[in-house]
Amino acid sequence: MAAFGVMAASAQYCCTEKDKVFLYKMIDHSEKTPSENVLKTTILEVQKAADGNINVRVEDAMALPDSPLSEIKTNMNYLYDAKTDVTTVVMMNAEDFRSMLVNTIKESAQASGQYMSAMELADLEKMMSTKGSLELVINPNAEVGSKIPNSTLRLNAGQMTMTMNIWEGKFLGTESVTTESGTFDCVKLSYVKRQNSPEGNEKANVTAWYAKGIGLVKEIETDKKGNVTSEQILYVIKEPKAE
Repeated sequence: MAAFGVMAASAQYCCTEKDKVFLYKMIDHSEKTPSENVLKTTILEVQKAADGNINVRVEDAMALPDSPLSEIKTNMNYLYDAKTDVTTVVMMNAEDFRSMLVNTIKESAQASGQYMSAMELADLEKMMSTKGSLELVINPNAEVGSKIPNSTLRLNAGQMTMTMNIWEGKFLGTESVTTESGTFDCVKLSYVKRQNSPEGNEKANVTAWYAKGIGLVKEIETDKKGNVTSEQILYVIKEPKAE
């Protein structure tokens, strides 16, 4: 009931409470024995404009127990347009993508006992050219079956090129979703996530559920045969600590 109360008071499909934390179970079904990890999502900053528009900055952090890196951190934004009632989920923009890659290379070098100077990191960042963003547009007033705009994020680094796409997105209506954290009235979306790089091409079919005042509640990825390859499920919501 508390979850429904939050949704009724909020029009945007994201959380606007700074320092609030969401914990997700990340279940990998790609191997015979599924593995599970935890993704911690923290609301870093909330900017509210006089016209009602909202920009929410989010940090995702996940521990990597089988990696030399202790954890991986990424950033994303939720943009709410008060005039259209549309929430745009910016999963990754060009600047965040470049920063993430540079930090990952730096931390990987440190984990292997190597040191990269500030000048070397600056040169590395200059070599990388990123363009575009990965976006998912949530329009609660859309008709069932309506298309969601495609989006592309591209990286050029010397002779290497990598692209990531969100394609063939559709609005599938509304659906109630129950997890360990509660029951949520969600919009349901589907899209195709593609990645092309020198290491090969990857493609996944994604179904996602977003709730007002919360953001992502559940996400399922499947392969071309319909087999579930991964799941992301909200299971804990932590309120901001009182100062």
